[in-house]
Formats: sequence, structure tokens, C-alpha cells
Amino acid sequence: MKSYRPFVIISTGSALLLTSLLSSGCASDGSTDNTQAGAAVGAVAGAIIGGIIGHQSGETGGGAAVGAAAGAIIGGVSGNKQDRRVQEIQYERRVAEETAARERAEEEAQRQRMISHGKSVEDKELLEARQRAEAAESEVARLRAEEDLALQKARELQQYKEREAAAKAEAARMTGSGQ
Repeated sequence: MKSYRPFVIISTGSALLLTSLLSSGCASDGSTDNTQAGAAVGAVAGAIIGGIIGHQSGETGGGAAVGAAAGAIIGGVSGNKQDRRVQEIQYERRVAEETAARERAEEEAQRQRMISHGKSVEDKELLEARQRAEAAESEVARLRAEEDLALQKARELQQYKEREAAAKAEAARMTGSGQ
């Protein structure tokens, strides 16, 4: 019977090397927790499944080694995908925080400009602006009152015309039916 022990040692070593390469990280912030965990879990699960399958064909060690390598690759790729998603979320959060900070700074700058401008406004200028605003508001109120009065007159006229038509119809009925 052939001894597969050297093959198993080499294959297991290759699987561990492959696992360490996969888990060495593609992440820019050094976060490879999911990649490493995925490769490790995949290697263990693959070794177990490969050992079971290999045992059925008389190649337990070889099956375990191949299963470990395949599991490490699959687990590492899956974990790496999760790491990249975490990085995307962190990047989006940083961009949102920077945008919010920039907007707050712009609002504060606008507030400071208004304070500076307000310090240079004379009381006379302020009084004139208030009077112009009140005059414009008064004109709007006058136009609304005219509009309301015109609508009321139009409704009254319509009601009088309807009453006249109803009275004439009643008179015609009475004169036509009395004969």
C-alpha cells in the first residue's frame, strides 16, 4: 500500500500557505477579519468534507488536503467580499460626515456674514425696509379684499338669476295650467 503521508503534508502546507495569502488582505485599512475568518472556516469545513469524501475512495488525506485548499479559497473569497462591503459602508459614512461638516461650516459662515452685514445697517435703512414690506403686505390685503368682493357679487348675481328663472318657470306653469 502506498503512503500518502508526504502528499498530505505538502497539500496541508499548501492549503495553509494559500489561506495565509488570502487572508493577508486586500483591504486598505487593514481590516481583513472576515477574509481571515472565512478562509479558516472554509479550510476546516473543506478538510472535513474532503476527508469524508476521500475516505470513501481510500484517499482520506488527499481528500482532506484538497478540501481544505478549496474551502480556504471559497471562504477567503466570501470573507473578502464582506470586508469590501464593510469598507464601502465606512467610506460612505466618512463622505456623509464630511459633507455634513462642510454644510455646517457654510451655514456658520453665512451666519457670520449676516451678523457683519447687520452691524453696518443703519436704523433709518431698517425703518424704510419695514415700511416698504408693510406697504407691500397692505397692497396684497387690499387686492385680496377686492377679489373676495368681486367673487361675492358674482355669486349673488348667479343666485338672483336662478331665483328669477325659477319664478318665471313657476309663473308659466301656473298660467298654463289654470286655463
